[in-house]
Amino acid sequence: MAPPRRKPGQEWLDRYPGLYIQARDGIFYVRHPVTRKQGSLQTKDRQTAVRRWAILQQMWEQSTTDFDAELLSGNISVAKPADPASRTTLKSYLQKWRTQTLGHSVIDGQVIWGECHILSQRGRNSGRPIALATRIDYANDAQQLEASDDSSFTLSDPHLLRKVRTLLSPWITKPTHYNGLRNTLSRVFSHAVDSGLIDRNPMADIKKVNEPKREVLVPDHVFAEITALLCVHKLNKQAHDGTWRAKICDLIYMMSQQPIDVFGLKEDQIHDDQGPFGEIHFARHKTGVPIIIEMNKELRQLVDWFREWKRKQGIISPYLMVYPQYFDKRSRTKPVKHRFMQLSWAQACTDAGYKGQYQLRDLRKKGLTDEFVSQGENNKGGHETEAMRKHYRLIRPPERSKSTLKSLRKDSSA
Repeated sequence: MAPPRRKPGQEWLDRYPGLYIQARDGIFYVRHPVTRKQGSLQTKDRQTAVRRWAILQQMWEQSTTDFDAELLSGNISVAKPADPASRTTLKSYLQKWRTQTLGHSVIDGQVIWGECHILSQRGRNSGRPIALATRIDYANDAQQLEASDDSSFTLSDPHLLRKVRTLLSPWITKPTHYNGLRNTLSRVFSHAVDSGLIDRNPMADIKKVNEPKREVLVPDHVFAEITALLCVHKLNKQAHDGTWRAKICDLIYMMSQQPIDVFGLKEDQIHDDQGPFGEIHFARHKTGVPIIIEMNKELRQLVDWFREWKRKQGIISPYLMVYPQYFDKRSRTKPVKHRFMQLSWAQACTDAGYKGQYQLRDLRKKGLTDEFVSQGENNKGGHETEAMRKHYRLIRPPERSKSTLKSLRKDSSA
C-alpha cells in the first residue's frame, strides 16, 4: 500500500514512515505498518517525536505481526486517537464540568447561573440539586484548578495520581482549602467515570490532609470586654455610637448560626405571632435545612432593639441589620457584611489585648456549647449528623441520675 500523501509543509515526514501529525492539535502520532493501529506520541515537539518514532521502529523490526502496547508503558503511552480520555485534559474537562454540569459561566465579567445537574448525595436533601452556596464553592475551586498549568495532563495519563498530587501540592499547607479542592476534584472525576471516560475515580487514593481542630471557647468576661470596645466606632477620625456592632455579636451568639444565616436575616423571617416571644424561621444557607428558633425574652428584646434602632435612623430595609446613616452613601442602610464585622471584631480583640486568640466565628460554637449546657440535647445548629453536633459542643455537662436501688440482703446488724 502506497503511503498517504503528505500535506503541504509536512513533506519532511517522508523520511519517517508511519509518523504523522494530528491536524486539529498538532500532536504527533504513529501508525503500525502491518496492523495499522495508531498511537499518540503525546508530544508536539519534532525532535522528541522523531526519537520516539525511532524507538518504535526498532520494536516493530523485532515483531512485524503484533503491536504490543505494553512495550510502550513508560515514556510513551499509546492510545487510539478515538479514545476521548487520551485527548481530553483535566483543564478542559474542569471547564466543561463547571459550565455544563454545574451551570456556572462568566459572560462579560458577570456570573451566569444555568441549570445544575449535580444532586446532593446525603442527608435529607439527597437526590435534590445541590444548594447555590455549594455550587459557588465548586465553581471557585474549578476555576482555581483550571488556572493552574499543572492541570494540563490528560484523563488517561499513566501517571495520573502523581499529576493530581502535583496539582494540589501548592495548597498542602492549607488543609481546609486543600481538602475542599480534593472534594471538588472527586466530584469531577466521578462525573468522568459516570460518563464512561475513565474506569475509576483516582481521588480515592489521595487522602485528606488532617485539619487542626479549633476548640476555642470565648470566656464570658472576654466577650464583655471585646463588645464594650465595639460600642465605640471610630470612623473617618470621628467617634460614633457603635452599640449596633456589639448587638450584632449578641445576635450571632444568641442565634448560634453560621454568620451568613445571621447577616442575611430579614424582618419577614421573624414571626411575632408564634409562641410567647415569637419565632425566627429560616433555612441554613449551606444545607437548606429548615430551622425554627423559639425566641426567649432576651432574644425578643434584641430583635426589637434593631427594629427600633432602624426606625430612629429613618432606615427602611427588609434586612434586620444594616449600616447606620453615618456611613458613606455607598454603604449606609445596606445590609451589614460579614467581612466588616470580622475586621471589627479582630481590631477589638487586639485593642483588648487578645490579638489573634478569638475569632468572630467562635461565637457560634460558644452559643451552641452554652445552649447544650443549659438545655441538654438539642439541634439548634441544624446539623444532620451527631458528629457535627458534638463538634460544636466544647463542654459536656456531667450525666445526672438518681439512685433508687435498695440492698438485696438483710443486714443483720440493722
